Amino acid sequence: MARSPIASTPRPRRGRPVAPTVRVEHPRDAMDGSRAQSAGTEAEHAFFVEEFRGVTIVIALPVLTDAALAGLARSISGFASGDTRFVLVTGSHADAARLAAAIGADRALDAPNTWAVDELAELWIATTDARVLVVVAEATALDAARIAVGLGASKVVLTDAGGGWGDPPRSFAELRVHRRALERALADRADPLLLQAIETALRGGAFSVNLCRPEDVELELFTFDGAGTLITLGGYLQVTDLRVDDLPAAEELVNRGVAAGILKPRTRQQIARMMIGGLGARLIRTGHLAGLVGLEVDAYGVAGVGEVSALITVSEFSGAGAGGLLISALLKRALDRGLTSVFAVTVSDDAAAFFLHRGFTEVSRDDVPPGKWTGYHPERLARARCFTWVL
Repeated sequence: MARSPIASTPRPRRGRPVAPTVRVEHPRDAMDGSRAQSAGTEAEHAFFVEEFRGVTIVIALPVLTDAALAGLARSISGFASGDTRFVLVTGSHADAARLAAAIGADRALDAPNTWAVDELAELWIATTDARVLVVVAEATALDAARIAVGLGASKVVLTDAGGGWGDPPRSFAELRVHRRALERALADRADPLLLQAIETALRGGAFSVNLCRPEDVELELFTFDGAGTLITLGGYLQVTDLRVDDLPAAEELVNRGVAAGILKPRTRQQIARMMIGGLGARLIRTGHLAGLVGLEVDAYGVAGVGEVSALITVSEFSGAGAGGLLISALLKRALDRGLTSVFAVTVSDDAAAFFLHRGFTEVSRDDVPPGKWTGYHPERLARARCFTWVL
C-alpha cells in the first residue's frame, strides 16, 4: 500500500495560550512520548464518560506508534463503564493486528471500495456487536469520515503527526468560519485529504472532529484542555438559565476555580444563590455544563449596579467562546433588568485580560460598591483588579 512518509517520533508541543478558565495539570511525558499514567483527573474522566455514554467514536490511525497504541488502549479501557463504542480505522493489516493484540478488538473488516447498503448493514451490526471494531482502509482519514457518515456517528478523531491547527494548537475551530485558514494550515500535511475528511464527517452529521497527534488521543478524549483542535460546523454551545440539576456540576466548576486560584471560596448556599438567575453555557448535543456566571444585584445595596459573579468555564470550551457567550448574555440580562452598570473583580491576570478584551474598563477598588470588600481576604484584596461596564 503506497503511503506518504510520516515521522513516527512526535515533535515537542508548546503549551496553549492561557485563557481565563479552569485548567488541569496533566502527567508529564515520558522520554518516549508515552504517558507515565493515565491522563486527566477523576472529575475529567467522569465528565467525558458521561459525555460519550452510548456514543460511537470513529478514530483514524494512519500511523500507529507504540506511544499512540498505549494511550489508545488506556482510553478505550477508560470508557468501558460508559458503553462507548470505537471504530478504529487503520491503514494496514499489520497495524490492525497490533490494535487487536493491544486492546482486544473483537473483529476486523476491510473497507470496501464503496459503502453500499449491504456493506453498511454489516458495518452497523459489527459496530453494535463489537465494542471495538477495526477497519483497514487505504485512504485512512477520508475512509474514517465516510464510515462515520455511514454509521451516523457523532464523534470523529483524525490523527496526524502534525497535530492540531497551529503551534501551539488552536483549541477550537468552526469550519464555516475558518475553512480557508484550515486549508492553508493543512496543505503541507502528509495526508492531502485531511481537510476533505474533516468536511465530509461534519457535513455528513458528525457533531465534532478532533484533529490531534496519534500520541495525544488520550489527552484529547479525556482532558478539558485537550491536545489538538476541536472542529465543528458551528453552534457548539448555547447559553441557558441555570437549573437545580446543574448544582453538582456548578459546585465542581467553582471548586476547581477556587483550587486554581481564580475564584474565591464559596459555600454551597452561596453557590446556589449565585445560580438563581445565573446563566450556563451548555454543549448543544448533551446539555453538559461548560461554564457558568451569576449576576449579583442585591448584596451591596447599590441601586442599578450588578456584579459579574463566579465567571468560570471549562478550558476545553474556552476556544468555543464560552466566556464571551456568557458575558454577552449576562449584559443583556442586566440591561433587561434595568441596571445601569455591572462590575467584575478578579485576581487572575488571564481573567483581567479577558474583561479588557470584552470592552470592560479597569477602575480602582474605590469605584465598586464598598460592601464588596466586607470580609474580603487581605491577600486577594491586594491583588484584586476591578472592571466596569456601563449599560
